Amino acid sequence: DIVLVKKNLEVILDGIREGREVFANTTKYIKSTLASNFGNFFAVAVASLLIDYLPMLPIQILLLNLLSDTPMISVSTDRVDKDELVSPKKYEVKDIIIIAVILGMVSTLFDFIFFAIFYRFEPQVLQTNWFIGSILTELVLIFSIRTKSFFLKGARPSGFLSWLSVMVFVVTIGLPFTVFGQKLFQFVPPTAPQLVLILALVAVYFVCSEAMKLLYYKRKNGNGNGNGVKY
Repeated sequence: DIVLVKKNLEVILDGIREGREVFANTTKYIKSTLASNFGNFFAVAVASLLIDYLPMLPIQILLLNLLSDTPMISVSTDRVDKDELVSPKKYEVKDIIIIAVILGMVSTLFDFIFFAIFYRFEPQVLQTNWFIGSILTELVLIFSIRTKSFFLKGARPSGFLSWLSVMVFVVTIGLPFTVFGQKLFQFVPPTAPQLVLILALVAVYFVCSEAMKLLYYKRKNGNGNGNGVKY
């Protein structure tokens, strides 16, 4: 039974709209989490077999999960594309798994690129730079996967999501330069060329992830299985 506390049937429409927004944001969270965790897990596992030291320390992995999950909390407040509100949706497990695997493979590829570039340096350099790269790639992945269309055509991200992402970005870049980060997490300050290289790789990663996402949904819609995504 439903009890309307206002003498207005529009509250039913508001409830439907809010329910569809919650559903869409839940799906965003699942896709982003699966894709990023798939890439990081596989890369760390393989890298551990190729070198005689840990590619990332346990305490660094815990911090990585804490910082990367911070913006994910705000996904619940994110705005949703109008296409997601047109009709009721259902969980498409196949779609979630496929897009997560595709983007997870892209993430794994770039993890290996980070490894190939920095493993020649001392262990702390690889651990620090890989840590920075892992968090930044997860941050940009959120802004790609939050819409099925081109990221600039999607609904504007919520202020909460944007501000938390900026905060995590600043903390990630700045922490290795602090005494706290160096003593507790055993980071070393990256050089300016290393930071520029990391940011360039993250930018290329974002372009590749966005391209793979658009190709997948274009193919999916072309086969008549899409949800009316507009480009």
